[in-house]
Amino acid sequence: MNRKDLINFYKGTNYELVSLSVRGMPPRPSEWNLPQFIKTIYEDNLELFKKSLTNNAITIKLDNEDLNYFRALLLHESLFNFYKAFYNYLCAIKMYDGGLEHWIEITAYYSKFYLASSIITLSGKSRYIIKGNNHNFVEEIYKIVNPNGYNKNISKNGVFQKKHAKYGIELDIDPSKNESTLYVIKDLGSGGSHTYIWGKYEEINSNEFGITKMTHDYPQHLSDERNVENYSFEGYRQLDFNLDPNAFRQYFNRDYIKRQSEMIYTSETAIVLGVIGELYNLFKSLGVDCIPIEKEKLFYMCKYSLGKNEKTRKLIDLIDSSFPENNKYLTEYLMYETN
Repeated sequence: MNRKDLINFYKGTNYELVSLSVRGMPPRPSEWNLPQFIKTIYEDNLELFKKSLTNNAITIKLDNEDLNYFRALLLHESLFNFYKAFYNYLCAIKMYDGGLEHWIEITAYYSKFYLASSIITLSGKSRYIIKGNNHNFVEEIYKIVNPNGYNKNISKNGVFQKKHAKYGIELDIDPSKNESTLYVIKDLGSGGSHTYIWGKYEEINSNEFGITKMTHDYPQHLSDERNVENYSFEGYRQLDFNLDPNAFRQYFNRDYIKRQSEMIYTSETAIVLGVIGELYNLFKSLGVDCIPIEKEKLFYMCKYSLGKNEKTRKLIDLIDSSFPENNKYLTEYLMYETN
């Protein structure tokens, strides 16, 4: 699967019309996603769900008519993750002003995570674990895929207890082949969302989409490093509190972080901004009418989040020129790294 496959797959998608919500306008993320879709259609398709059950999993092959809908849904979910990635990027570069190394690293990680989520969703993969307390949980579906679990969650007075109930929903579409399947699964395993995302990201050759790989190692290491930084005694390196006040003051300083405060490509975010630009241009190349990825929204996010300063000016200039691969702001960062 390559960039041409993706463009051909999404060609002709009527995003705006298909995605209209009950309010008569394109929906908010909470109003339209895969679990919400399943909850909406299950009553009218209950017999299909029942007869498609095999080995504790509902497996439904999708036809071309289904794909007309799912193309728009995948775009919707992928765009949501794109905007989350850009927002976290802004948060990260905002913190350079205070030399806040720890949270720059953590926030840059989340920007990478959401970029990976956006990329794999655009390539046809989507996965959710639906817990009993989720508003999209459907008791009847849980009963179909896990009858034993359902019966165990019936209290003595005959009332179903949702607290410990869950099932999984997974969408697997290959844009380069005529293979598209929707799964509702009893158990998606113990791997959390981060493990799943990085596993799927590893399977994709994003370079074929024209998007730079964010790591040359197995990408799960990014999540592992995030955990070390955030949850162990190896993290928060600035907080060596047993130093005397004068030594602490010197050790707490992160001037090499602050020196990048007016740069938009930085030691932690250079790859992030590069991939944001590549993904932006991939969305644009799909040729989807009314795709909600306007420059004006990104301008506003920059101005509101960063204020009126040099970073904002540079970012708006970069966005306005559609994120060219080679630009003076990347050159500025490369010169900083070599000095």
